Amino acid sequence: MKKMTDKQKSRLFQQRRNENFQASNRLEGFDTELVTLAAEEALQRISELRSHYER
Repeated sequence: MKKMTDKQKSRLFQQRRNENFQASNRLEGFDTELVTLAAEEALQRISELRSHYER
């Protein structure tokens, strides 16, 4: 088996964190959708929302 690159490790960590967050919320009685945005996509989305709401 090949070793994972840092980018692959980071992506796997993000995926696991999202899955754990979703599972934790289900235990608390909340049902949430799984977040599938990469960090760059999330930052871009935040920037778009800020520009929309800071008018």
